[in-house]
Order: sequence, then structure tokens, then C-alpha cells
Amino acid sequence: MTARVLVVDDVDANVKLLEARLTADYFEVRTARSGREALEICANERADVVLLDVMMPGMDGFEVCRRLKAETRTRHIPVIMVTALDQPADRVRGFEAGADDFLTKPVNDVALVKRVRNLARLKMLTDEMLMRASTEEQLGFAGDLHKPFDQVARGGRILLVEDNDSSYRRIQDALRGEFDLAREADPASALLRLPDGDFDLIIVSLSLRDADGLRLPQVRSLDRARHLPLLIIVEPGDDAPLLKGLDMGVNDYVVRPIDPNELLARVRTQLKRKRYLDHLRYGSRRASRWPFSTRSPGYTIAAIWRAISPRCSMTPHGAASLFRCC
Repeated sequence: MTARVLVVDDVDANVKLLEARLTADYFEVRTARSGREALEICANERADVVLLDVMMPGMDGFEVCRRLKAETRTRHIPVIMVTALDQPADRVRGFEAGADDFLTKPVNDVALVKRVRNLARLKMLTDEMLMRASTEEQLGFAGDLHKPFDQVARGGRILLVEDNDSSYRRIQDALRGEFDLAREADPASALLRLPDGDFDLIIVSLSLRDADGLRLPQVRSLDRARHLPLLIIVEPGDDAPLLKGLDMGVNDYVVRPIDPNELLARVRTQLKRKRYLDHLRYGSRRASRWPFSTRSPGYTIAAIWRAISPRCSMTPHGAASLFRCC
């Protein structure tokens, strides 16, 4: 997929490095050298993802992120903060400002492309959701798409495949209070539990003692789990299984030692994406049953015309004729 990425950094070398890497993966790149320039670009141009340096003179990345998330026009643009600081307090501060993800310098190429691609897909789904909400409102639906988007990823059932007790407890502590976490020690038991578990996400360790965690992506062959997101946990420097997992369709990953704030951000991103997809699928089924008739309450020709006219070249007279035949 392609997307438009805004790279914001006051250091030319950093900008050129990120621009070259993203361009090589067919992303369209726009650059800014200051926070104020970035805000102006986001307000007036399309941006699908913002890569935002934290340490900039004048307005730092935290303040830029806060302002982006405070404006209706820009609040749905995903923000990845890029920093040389690897302190938990800085990540907490970034997430409090509204950041969707973090990358630490020097930026790993695999992490860069995966994070940008994940959030670009989320932005695409967000745009589709907003368009659907606007159309349904114009057609007279009460709709339930006006729930604040930052609440969409809260709550849900997660299946963790992990045989290390201490690792399980750390993950449990990170997700406690927001998600219902179930645990299995091996992929075979997890597969047996999936059909009736009503899970929203699977987290799989690739450090299992007596099993291969990469066997679990085969769960996508089950109809019930076809759209279930998968997140893997890998050891630092263990690139071979990580790349194999990404090639098999794993949605995201975290590297040990697990940062609780990072894990929480990754989980929220995947759950938000899943729920947008679920809602779009549900909406498509509902749309196929819409009784487009001039006698149906809320489905007047005028309302339908207001909804579809920005997306087609049909005249109002043509629209009236079409729906009189329904």
C-alpha cells in the first residue's frame, strides 16, 4: 500500500534518512523542519501518518502532537514520535499528548516500515468510517459512529500464548483494568480455545520452550478467526523469525524486554483497526438491506441526493428518476 507521510525534524540528515527509507517502500513523503510548519501542512494538506521528532527548538514534538490531536481536522492523523530518548517517562508523556506510537533512534528499518504501514491502514479505515458516519447522518440514520474514536480500542478479550510465568505476569500487569486476558501455554491449546473464546486479539510469544509460535498464524484458516489480529513477542536481534512472521501476515510485534506503554499502544492500535473493519463489514451488510423508497421515513430523495452527490456526476433529476423506480 502507499500513503502520504509527513516527516518532521529540524536536522536535515535525519529527514533525508527517513525520506529515503520510506520512499524506497513507495510511500509519498512530505517534510517539515519545524513544529509550526508541520501544523500548517496538516491543516492544509492531506497527511496519512506524521513521523514527529520530539526534540526540536521552539515548539517540541509533544506540543505539536497535542495541537494536532486538539483540532477536529487533524485529530485522526496517526502520530509516531521519533526520539533519541528511551526513557519510560518520555513515552508516557508522548502518549498523554496523544501519540499513537514511538520509534527510538537509531530507527530500525523493519520497525519504521511496519509501524508506518499499520497506522496508514488505520488512517484509511478511519477516513472510511468518517465518510460512512457523514453519509448515514445525511440519510437520516441515528447511527452509533459518533462515539469518541479514542474510546474505540478500550476493552476486549485477548488470548496470550506464553509459557513463561514471569513474562505472563508482566503482560497481565500492563493490560490489567482495560482488557480481559486469557492465557494458554502452547499453540495447540490456543487453537482449541479460539472457536468459542470470542477473542479480539492474539498475542504469541516466539520464545516458547516446546512449541513453535509461528504455527499459530494458521488460525487464519478458521472462518471465525479470519480477521483476528496477531501480535508476536520476539527476542532482541532475532530478526529471522520476526521477518518470517511478518511475511505470514502477523500484524505487529514487540521486542523484549516489553515496555508496558509500548505494548498498550500496540494492542490499542490493533483493536481499533479490528473494530473499524468489523463496523465497516456490518455497515455493508446493513446498507444492502436499505429500503430506498420515497415512502420510507428518513429516506427522502433530497437526503439521498445530498449523500451521494459529492461522489457521482448524476443530476438531481436523474437521482429522482432512479429512486422512483425502486
